Amino acid sequence: MSATPVTRYGKGATRSDRKLRIAFAVFMVVLVAGTVWIGLDVANPGVRGSIPSFRVTSDSSVEAQVEIRKDADKEAVCVLRSRDRDGAEVGRRELRFAKGEKHIERTETLQTAGKPNTAELENCHTVG
Repeated sequence: MSATPVTRYGKGATRSDRKLRIAFAVFMVVLVAGTVWIGLDVANPGVRGSIPSFRVTSDSSVEAQVEIRKDADKEAVCVLRSRDRDGAEVGRRELRFAKGEKHIERTETLQTAGKPNTAELENCHTVG
């Protein structure tokens, strides 16, 4: 006496199981696509800023050479800041870069509340 495949292996996947698998597959595709899209957006920012050089000019100021690369039709904003030897922030100023140029180089002097040790550019982003 031989058993039929249904009695031996059980009933096959039901229709609701297939729908659940399809829904899960669609969810995973959307999740992966969203993650890739966000990653590419973060990896390719609209503004790139750097400080190729800086010079401490006194016990209360630092001079920084600032370079910005952005789309010519966008305005950009960055924060220039300085820290003392212990890492505490001693100065901060918002810098604005107008529309019209893609590559901007300028020297900025930042007044500080203590003796500066560094100059840093952070939080660069486009506006409008």
